[in-house]
Amino acid sequence: MSIMLCKPRRSGRPTPQDSALLDQYLLDVAGRLFIAHGYAGTSMGQIARAAGASKQTIYHRYASKEALFKAVITHLSASLLETDTEASLLDPLQALKEVCRMLLDFIMRENVIATYRMMIADGYRYPGLIDHAMDEIVGPFHGRITTLLTAAVAAGQIRSGTDNESTSRLLTGIMTGWPIQQRLLGLDPLHDNVARAAFLDAAWSMFLCGVTGSVAG
Repeated sequence: MSIMLCKPRRSGRPTPQDSALLDQYLLDVAGRLFIAHGYAGTSMGQIARAAGASKQTIYHRYASKEALFKAVITHLSASLLETDTEASLLDPLQALKEVCRMLLDFIMRENVIATYRMMIADGYRYPGLIDHAMDEIVGPFHGRITTLLTAAVAAGQIRSGTDNESTSRLLTGIMTGWPIQQRLLGLDPLHDNVARAAFLDAAWSMFLCGVTGSVAG
């Protein structure tokens, strides 16, 4: 696999910005190799050669291949949910639908599906990596959805008396279960905005029917 990324150039002592750019570059290169060859099939030496960097440079930043992979996952999930919390709480149910839209868009990304396939192939041998991926990717969405469900109950938008943690998992399953299955099989039924919006609206209506008895919204 050819890695066509541009390595940051520098001379003299690197600035904090230079260092951040190099980190991002190394994570991008490592991510592409992990996707192409799997976790087990990728070595630190391969990453160093593909990046045009020394192994010492990489080990200076990441103590092990596991640490580097975890950093790749964290990099992939960075800034997933940078939303205005105060505005969200004014209409938590609408904010919840927007989070579901972001979640659906996120799991449709090629690099996310490729990472998912890799973790299915290698994850059973490295359970710690799966735990990290769940914390970094699934965790933020689950936490945000649970918070908004709690706010929606407080605002009288949905029924009280339900376990919001369980409801969060069920809503995530409704929104992502079938799309992920299709993408893992190499299909892409939600490839355009119209199809994706129609699926989101149908899934959202099913959710609303369960928590409010209504399909409006």
